[in-house]
Amino acid sequence: MRVIIPVDGGKDCREAIRFIASKKEWLQQDKPEVELVYVQKPVIDSSSERGEINLKFFYEVNAQKLWATLAPEIEAFTIPVKKTSLTGHPAHIIPEYANEQKADLIVMGARGLSAMQNLYLGSVSLSTIASSKCPVLVFRQTTEVKPSGLHIGLSVDDSPFGPKCADYLIAHREFFGKDATFEIINVVPDDPPYAPDFVNEGPIPPQMTWEEIQGLEFDASVKIPVEKFDIAGVPVKAVKLIGNPEDVLPKYADEHLDVMVMGTHGKGALRSLVFGSSTRAMIAATNLPILVVPNVE
Repeated sequence: MRVIIPVDGGKDCREAIRFIASKKEWLQQDKPEVELVYVQKPVIDSSSERGEINLKFFYEVNAQKLWATLAPEIEAFTIPVKKTSLTGHPAHIIPEYANEQKADLIVMGARGLSAMQNLYLGSVSLSTIASSKCPVLVFRQTTEVKPSGLHIGLSVDDSPFGPKCADYLIAHREFFGKDATFEIINVVPDDPPYAPDFVNEGPIPPQMTWEEIQGLEFDASVKIPVEKFDIAGVPVKAVKLIGNPEDVLPKYADEHLDVMVMGTHGKGALRSLVFGSSTRAMIAATNLPILVVPNVE
């Protein structure tokens, strides 16, 4: 497994480093490739050879200063850690580099995003989620994750994302720890979205109650992900929530989970717009780490 951790010295990236370093049993057994990546924004466009030399020296000095400040976190690793310094805009360079290196996971910070920042200002973390081909585990500044006994929640609907996320969790179960527990979570609306004529004419029998329809939607959404866990022999619990996903998911996650797993919707540049509603709301509203799995074959 190849893990890339973008760093800038902030508290959120330190928590990301500490989390990976705390997975000592996984580090020793799987021997993953862990790489810290520091991306510095260009300072000037140098036009002379002397300027280029000085600029390279400037970037190198900055990188060495950063590695020195991160020394306590880096020394906690029980395996060698690669350190890479790049130049460019982090929002573009990080996903581009991760895709080139065929990373299996990006673990990064998300600097205390608010709902307004999520929707209008953008961020390095959101750009990385939208452009990367591998899952992204996002940490907040206030995140402090326990090293073992993690409660992992996977949010699913009736899209292919649920099964895809389930496949990833099962394939990398050791990453979360042998004592990790898993939940498959589906949110059903609290009010019937169907017009009476549609219910009468469509595939849903008109004599069914709304509670029964909710049950059908829930069963259909969790069926395949739960079956995947059962086949793999990994215990899992299905949880039904009722209401608006943007409201009930963050609340449930904060009260019951240590990590939330969600999928994106859409591809390419469009993903930065569409993965929004539930996933953006989670990133904005909760302090939990969020693992976002992209829709990439």
